[in-house]
Amino acid sequence: MPDEITIKPKSESSPANSGPENQIASLGRTQLVNLCAAGLGVSFFLPWANFLFSTLSGFDLQKDGGGQRLLWLIPIFCAITIFAGITKRNQQIAGQLTGALPFIVGIYWYHRIGSDLFHMLTYGAYLSLIFGAALFVLPRK
Repeated sequence: MPDEITIKPKSESSPANSGPENQIASLGRTQLVNLCAAGLGVSFFLPWANFLFSTLSGFDLQKDGGGQRLLWLIPIFCAITIFAGITKRNQQIAGQLTGALPFIVGIYWYHRIGSDLFHMLTYGAYLSLIFGAALFVLPRK
């Protein structure tokens, strides 16, 4: 008797969540999260606010001490997020925490300064918020 050959459709032969397409999408998302984390890290050193004829970056603001020292969490968490992506570990928690930090800082400053805050902000602060929003959304599965 001849051997029987059965042919299965492609959808039945492999699970939907595995395969090269999913791995490529995951790799692309990891690289995009790394890029956003690097952008947020760079924007920490860009001008964030105009105050009394001077332009202050996140780095300059943290020198004032007090609660401003918490601004160091932004580049630290950016490095953690990038490290998690490079070592192929789960970036979801680190990426979302990193993305939330610029908003937490913004809420803190809005509470202390009020609506004048929006007149003081410059492109570095807005870039931080854009990269933060992307980092908050992109690591989700």
